[in-house]
Amino acid sequence: MDIKRMELVLMRHGSTLWNEQKRYLGHTDLSLSLQGREELISASGKLKGISFCSVYCSDLARCRESLHAVRPDLSAGAIYDSALREMDFGDWEGHTYDQLKDVALYRQWLDDPQHITPPEGEAWVSFERRIAAFLEFMLNSAEREKKHKSASPASVLLVAHGGVIRQIVSLLMPGKGFWDIRVEPGNLLILTMKHRGESWAGVDLRMI
Repeated sequence: MDIKRMELVLMRHGSTLWNEQKRYLGHTDLSLSLQGREELISASGKLKGISFCSVYCSDLARCRESLHAVRPDLSAGAIYDSALREMDFGDWEGHTYDQLKDVALYRQWLDDPQHITPPEGEAWVSFERRIAAFLEFMLNSAEREKKHKSASPASVLLVAHGGVIRQIVSLLMPGKGFWDIRVEPGNLLILTMKHRGESWAGVDLRMI
């Protein structure tokens, strides 16, 4: 049976020490802080008992640990994918705004991040393409999985980073820009989608 409706549950990882210190954190692999683990307590209760046809997670430690904290029963069967990593901030990783504010290229990047790339970092267009390719793969896989599982509607859990979640929502809901979406560490968004023609489209976004 074809899926007519899908729920995509998006969870941002809990905080790390760098998040608390407002340092740029992209591909650097840090573990959760104590605060980060406390931020996940609410999500753990909200996700308890929910059945998912698929679970995806960034391969970085802060996301892996977040998934294990909220649903340890799903950890072993999850798909850990480097495509879900945050944007790579290159030489600016670990730095704060105050440390970079007098760097000319950094000021240019703040004004136009779509066209300016951090030194040794990831271009915006590469980040967009990476997330779009993953999203296409995930939605196609969910449709195949649904044919063999009974959850209705199809439910997918995705544990990732703030920028990744923003990009996924903006791709599925064209009316939402990247900067229109904000999700705090440990928080959950649910995107309900349905088929429109031959493709999926976001029809509702809510925070729980």
